[in-house]
Amino acid sequence: MRYARLKVSFLLLLFFYAGFSGCRQNNNHPMPETAAMAPDLNHVNIHLPEAAGYQAFALNCLICHSAAYVQNQPDLPEKTWEGIVTKMQKTFGAPVADSSIREIVQYLVTIKGKR
Repeated sequence: MRYARLKVSFLLLLFFYAGFSGCRQNNNHPMPETAAMAPDLNHVNIHLPEAAGYQAFALNCLICHSAAYVQNQPDLPEKTWEGIVTKMQKTFGAPVADSSIREIVQYLVTIKGKR
């Protein structure tokens, strides 16, 4: 019985050593070509157009969302943008004053509205 436990312990130790030894960094391998071509996302700047309501939008929305998130949204009708902004305020607790909602919605319709 003692021999069996010793054998199992040895096999487990060998198994873990083999698994962890493969995790060590090997700096001899060159970087894959696709990784070398990937953009540095720390330096990607997205600029949304300045239009009426931009300040209210920037102060209330960009504290949680990046400009890229807004830019990647589809063009939506005004009623949908109003629902989204209200949901952010009421459901998700975004600190958006009721007085700013109309201005934010109008900005979103201007830059990403469905005509």
